[in-house]
Amino acid sequence: MNGWDIFTYFCCVVLAGSALGIFVFFLRDAKGIIMGSREEDEDPG
Repeated sequence: MNGWDIFTYFCCVVLAGSALGIFVFFLRDAKGIIMGSREEDEDPG
């Protein structure tokens, strides 16, 4: 195993971790939207 293999595996782990983190934040936000707990951002007047 050379250095490029280790670098590739390391980048894959970092990318997978970032994707998992983004997915968790998405689920938290989607839960708020579905439950209706988010305030409307639109200006009524």
